Amino acid sequence: MKNIFRLLILAILISNSAAFAHIKENKYFNQEEDSSKASMDGPYVFYKGDSIVVSSIVMTGSGLAVNEDVFFDKSNTKLTCSIDDRNLFHFELMEDHEIQPTLYPLPEKILAISDIEGNIFAFKSILEGSGVIDKNYDWTFGNGHLVLVGDFFDRGFNVMETLWLIYKLEQEAEAAGGKVHFILGNHEIMNLYNDTRYVRNKYIENAVLLNEPYINLFNENTELGRWLRTKNVIEKIGDIIFVHGGISTDLAVSGLSLEEINQKVRENIGKRTDSSDTETVRLANSSKTGPYWYRGLIKEEISQQEMDQILKYAEAKQIVVGHSLVEEISTFYQNSVIGIDLDHAENIKQNKMHALWIENGVFYVIDNNGVKIKLM
Repeated sequence: MKNIFRLLILAILISNSAAFAHIKENKYFNQEEDSSKASMDGPYVFYKGDSIVVSSIVMTGSGLAVNEDVFFDKSNTKLTCSIDDRNLFHFELMEDHEIQPTLYPLPEKILAISDIEGNIFAFKSILEGSGVIDKNYDWTFGNGHLVLVGDFFDRGFNVMETLWLIYKLEQEAEAAGGKVHFILGNHEIMNLYNDTRYVRNKYIENAVLLNEPYINLFNENTELGRWLRTKNVIEKIGDIIFVHGGISTDLAVSGLSLEEINQKVRENIGKRTDSSDTETVRLANSSKTGPYWYRGLIKEEISQQEMDQILKYAEAKQIVVGHSLVEEISTFYQNSVIGIDLDHAENIKQNKMHALWIENGVFYVIDNNGVKIKLM
């Protein structure tokens, strides 16, 4: 394996650089909320011809720099993801990517969490506290299943680190007989078709430093882009559905199977729906009825009878959803819907993280000290 190392010093003061003058202010963050600038980030893994280009933004004595390594073989390509001066982990690139199944048998233990939104320290806190990882970011959950119910992109300041941690844990879980399920949410889908309304300015400026349009950071010529495109928007584990938004009545009566919903979404990643699309494509990707957008289950917009019809359609007993914020993990529709989207950014400030724990079919709320309270 050949390795080329190139260091490009950016001889500009990042905070005032004319290089970023063309970037529009993001109206979805006020100035106080998003004063972020270009900063340490990565790695970003690009496929360019026969080369694998690994780019990271690092801090040197002369300021920010782009580290660029070029590889010609995936095997034994060990990369490092640095979160800060004290936190880092190593991982290897996967040899290939396979589209994930939609249906799984129920394992003994499941930890489910959603809407981390780039908050790596909140993520680590609940994973470590519940015994999924150790302090070194290594998998310790054995044959347990970790279910990530969408929205790990946007709003936060450590999106890349969060994604690479999921990527790393996926490999380690498989080796231990466990599983990481990464269910795509609306923010994953938005980033894949270049909707940057909720992307921190840090990442827009970092794309400039990498000399790439933002959309290229996760396209099909990147490692994360290829990996993300194998993921589902809905999965059933045992008789429990995991989906970021929910299942609408329109989707339930569409005739689409769960596998077909995943297929329709996957075929249209990176595209915007329009009038030329078929009705089933629009249903699967609609901001009103689609599984990664729908909010009706948490808002209780349908009747119990309609809810029962949705469960019958999915051949499920429970549906676990993120997307719609709840003050605490809560149940709806006679315990058939469980909402798990919590304000992790605020909760980690108080060191009070929570997630859904399922053990032998019994549902609990677990905190970052490993304390479990039965939910139902």
